[in-house]
Amino acid sequence: MKKFSEQLNTRAQSVKLRAEEKRELRERVVSYMEYHPLPASMKETNNSVNKVPVQTAEPFATFKIPFTAIFKYSAVTAALFLVVIPFVAERAVPGDALYAVKVQFNEELRSTLTFDTYQKVEWETERLNRRIAEARLLASEGRLTEEAEADVAEAVRVHSANAQREIAELRNEDEDAATIAAIALDTTLELQSSSLKGEDDVALLLSSESIDNDNRPINLIASAIDESRTKPEESVSSSTPPAYAKLMARVEENTTRIYELLSALEKVAPAEELVDVKRRAEDINRAIQEATETVSSDELVARHQLVSVIQRTQRLIVYMTELEVIKTIDIETLIPVVLTPEEKESQRKDLTTELTNKLKMIDDLSVQVTNSEIKAKVNFAQDQISETLEKMSTVDSFEEFKIMTNEATALAEDVFKILNLEQITLPSAVSTSTSTTTEEVKTENETASSTVTSEEEGEVSTTTSESVGSTTTVSLGAEDIVDSL
Repeated sequence: MKKFSEQLNTRAQSVKLRAEEKRELRERVVSYMEYHPLPASMKETNNSVNKVPVQTAEPFATFKIPFTAIFKYSAVTAALFLVVIPFVAERAVPGDALYAVKVQFNEELRSTLTFDTYQKVEWETERLNRRIAEARLLASEGRLTEEAEADVAEAVRVHSANAQREIAELRNEDEDAATIAAIALDTTLELQSSSLKGEDDVALLLSSESIDNDNRPINLIASAIDESRTKPEESVSSSTPPAYAKLMARVEENTTRIYELLSALEKVAPAEELVDVKRRAEDINRAIQEATETVSSDELVARHQLVSVIQRTQRLIVYMTELEVIKTIDIETLIPVVLTPEEKESQRKDLTTELTNKLKMIDDLSVQVTNSEIKAKVNFAQDQISETLEKMSTVDSFEEFKIMTNEATALAEDVFKILNLEQITLPSAVSTSTSTTTEEVKTENETASSTVTSEEEGEVSTTTSESVGSTTTVSLGAEDIVDSL
């Protein structure tokens, strides 16, 4: 049999008090505890025995996060890195600490934000102009090293290739827009190449005159531009010009840009320095007016005229925006003046009158010539000048008229030099133009023997005469003037 205690425990597990019994038992126990509290000694002993040890934590500090101050400082820092530093970096040149920010952040960000293909071509062209301007600045300060020059040349190739690639993509979308973009790009490259080659000539001249000159030729950059111009045939404007409306839109855009630049320059530049620019702007306006009058009768001719206008406006824009180009290229070389019919007629009269007066002077002075051989040559020159004057009166083309005038004028000047060598007193108007030659001859006569002197009297310096759209060089000597004619 099981023990009694086990049976009692088992039985007790199965016995449950009712709710009323539990309440009554609780009340009796609480009542007993109130009237029979434990002694103080038992409380202390009980507390010391049952006391739970207190766990101590490591010391720590609390602090408040200043979210407002953090936001303010973050905003200032963001403005510094995103606004101030990129703005300052725009003035950086190769070698400066912020140049990488300018090229790799500012310009690349703008490239990313440019979505129109035509605008991408213009932006790559502007980046190319920036690199060349930086090279000019370094050269003017004597800091254009071979490494920096090579970097600029490579950047020119990259930007040119990017522009030409965008033009190729644009050609698939809009053939006319691609052709206009190619014309503008090639005109800019041509102008920059001519400018850099002009700077190179000046630098070589200065280096031969001054040992301490720090300016270096920029042949490498000019060569890179020339390579970029001749690489892809697709970038060259096609033989068939774009549509008249699109050409006119581009012309209007360029002329608006020219007058904006002119208005800005009038505030800072003297009026006399802008006379040539204003004259070119007037020539462009006349060319546009001529194209608008021609389009009704021959649209193809009008389109070719507008292509020429775009090239001229592009050159003028670069000329006005690139100060170093102004210093190295004469505006007449860059954009020759287009004479009006009235101006051409006035020049015809002036040049004819001038040449007639020179011929009259030769006639008056020829009577003083005693040497029969020189007399024959002078008479032959007179006949040639008279014949040229007759032809000049019948020539309609102003360009041909200028060429004939320059040749006859050069011949007359050679005759004056011969007469001067013959010790014939020339009029003041003529002696001024031959004074340099006279001084040279006197110096030679003082140091040479009579035999050498007689040989040197036959030497006459070369006279070069320039005409619109062409250059005529006339080189005549006293001993071979007849053969040259």
